Amino acid sequence: MAILNALVRKYPNANREWVLQYVFPSRSLFKDPQSNQLYRNHAHESGLQKAVASAARHAGIPKRVTCHTFQHLFATHLLEAGYDIRTV
Repeated sequence: MAILNALVRKYPNANREWVLQYVFPSRSLFKDPQSNQLYRNHAHESGLQKAVASAARHAGIPKRVTCHTFQHLFATHLLEAGYDIRTV
């Protein structure tokens, strides 16, 4: 927890900055043993992966769908829109 304390000293307003917030927060809290404050970590990536796979199953998509699939899908749309492959 020494790292956390160092970050709090270095960035005292970090808890208010959007860029440092978790987009997918964990459901559970943990208690910092030094400050006795409750904190929330980010959700584990496997939760998002399972949600994507479940959504694909419910949508009737027969192929395997992962989070990485969205990267390829986005790149394909950019290329179809006329963006240069080197910028994608």
